Amino acid sequence: MNNEQFGAPQHELNVISSLLRDSSTQNQLFDWNRAEPQYWLRPEHFQTTWLSDAYAALLSGGIGDIEQRLQAYPGADRAQATADAVTARMMTLYQQRAAAGDTNAQWAVNQAYLTHSDFWTGLHGAIRQMAQPTWPANPQDARHEAYVTARTAQHPSITENIPFELTRPRGYDNDARHRELAVIGAILNNPARVQQFQYSPQSPDASPYWLQPQDFGDPVTAEIWDALVTGPDPAIALPAATDLNLTPQQRAAAMIEHITARLVYNDYHRSTGDPAAQARLDASVNQQIGTYLAHASAPDFSPNPDNAARYAVTFILEPSIPAAVEDLAGRVRDYGLSDASLGQVGLELSTTEYSLDQLAERLDAAPRTLAGYGASDQTAKPAPEQSEGQPAYTSVPIERQVLISLMQDPSQLHQDGPTRSLAEQDFTRPEHRYLFKAFQSLPPDAAQDHWLLNNQAQQLARFDGAPRLDFQELDNIALEARTRPVAPADRGAGHLITMTVRRTARDASTAIQAAARETLDPRVLIDQSRQQFQQATREALRYHEQSVPEPTPYGQQAPVA
Repeated sequence: MNNEQFGAPQHELNVISSLLRDSSTQNQLFDWNRAEPQYWLRPEHFQTTWLSDAYAALLSGGIGDIEQRLQAYPGADRAQATADAVTARMMTLYQQRAAAGDTNAQWAVNQAYLTHSDFWTGLHGAIRQMAQPTWPANPQDARHEAYVTARTAQHPSITENIPFELTRPRGYDNDARHRELAVIGAILNNPARVQQFQYSPQSPDASPYWLQPQDFGDPVTAEIWDALVTGPDPAIALPAATDLNLTPQQRAAAMIEHITARLVYNDYHRSTGDPAAQARLDASVNQQIGTYLAHASAPDFSPNPDNAARYAVTFILEPSIPAAVEDLAGRVRDYGLSDASLGQVGLELSTTEYSLDQLAERLDAAPRTLAGYGASDQTAKPAPEQSEGQPAYTSVPIERQVLISLMQDPSQLHQDGPTRSLAEQDFTRPEHRYLFKAFQSLPPDAAQDHWLLNNQAQQLARFDGAPRLDFQELDNIALEARTRPVAPADRGAGHLITMTVRRTARDASTAIQAAARETLDPRVLIDQSRQQFQQATREALRYHEQSVPEPTPYGQQAPVA
């Protein structure tokens, strides 16, 4: 393999090599599902910049340049002539970008004027090597290499070269797999049924199909659905899929062949780091899957293939939502309790809200049989107390220190900095919370009088119907304010703010995870989860100026559950 030599994924190198060696390869990259010819593999799908540039150059005239050069110089070395034509076309591309103000492209253009440019010499040599007939890739397989390139860019995985990954796994059995195959088989039997799964999403980047691979409980059926409907170059876009001159069995066979080849190539790219993928290749498992798909494409595989969309909602989409929501909550929990800044936590929470919105949009577009049923009276149970307990997310000594500092100088509440951003929820003890509210309600000169301050705190608690405050705690804070000088409140205030955001993110994710384990209507679960995340987002964004890791002097780092 050559990926280590060039520092690029093998499938990206293979796509470029196939285009360099066989101009007809470009026909495999056409989107046949569009009225006007368009390439479904785009330059931005390449993770490697120079390969992206080479691909853009090839499709913008580079392939024609190669053919012209070979015709003009029939006795020339083919690989050398190809490299000459492509690098010349890339120079044209860089010049155009440089004229538009691209500094990186300007640098590449400047390198061409040097007597010896490592950039252009290395680029020419790499293209020349990929153009050799000995390159270990077959141009006939370019569409599958291109699929992996596009899918990896759209759904990056933590494992190298894997097209995509599913959400957290859920309970699964043979009946569920049979029903998932029934949905797939209905499309194989009649590709026109895919119209039942189409909708118009709000986001232009979202898939136009409300059923997505991550909704499937089995990774295999998920990957089949991706190869059949939602992925780049899907089987339903094949000319054979809509060829009226073919029988339904012939159309299904063409799509199954396409899907099976895709599964093989996905496992091929996984096999370097996944022994299970290599075992599937050795046992020809994907060919056996093709046989099952042919069986599923029969019109009598399910009671009524025309109900494929309803089957998909009932047996695939709705059961997947608790797992998807729980997965989102787990990511918020892990991220929110890490050492990330508060601004980053707020961004993560906002991204999660967006994911919930997309999930709700897909669910609403699907033909649900129980849509809206029981939505008004279903509520999630409160989240159970977590094993990490309160101490990791509260700082009672720091709360006291902040209040002592405020009692010594109440004007700090009106100065710029973290203290001005404090809110009552940043204090965990009732005495501390109502003392802070008393500071907010009294003028600075009165707030320095501990008699007036303590009385105001008790009155506010009584008005709110809260239990009577502990006089001893209030008096101890007042005594320390008279006898012990403390640092300005800003530093401790920043810590309390950070703890509030951590605590809110933890509580939101815990409540959502608990709700996802209950039998709620999926739409109710999404709505309640959104409310929880919105509250946590407000806390994080309200203190956006405090977007720094926790102050180290207080040393209570939030553990990740």
